[in-house]
Amino acid sequence: VSFCRLDIDIHKNIPHVHLHEKRENKDHWHGAEIQVIIEGNWTTHRSKILHYMRQMAVITPYAQFLFRFISDAADKNLTIRFARRTD
Repeated sequence: VSFCRLDIDIHKNIPHVHLHEKRENKDHWHGAEIQVIIEGNWTTHRSKILHYMRQMAVITPYAQFLFRFISDAADKNLTIRFARRTD
């Protein structure tokens, strides 16, 4: 299994790879898991981020997305699951 940690320069659309390594795959897992940390003003950009996630779910019916917003205030946390729509 490949493991990569990177950041993306969104102005130049260039990735900066911080870590790329092969890890043992004892469970014979296949697929892709992507975790993204987005830094910014959630209050201002919430609707745009959620709209983008909905668009991603529409154009990739074979994928499942789990979106989590984790706030300093637990009552403001948000989790949305975009389910896989095809086999």
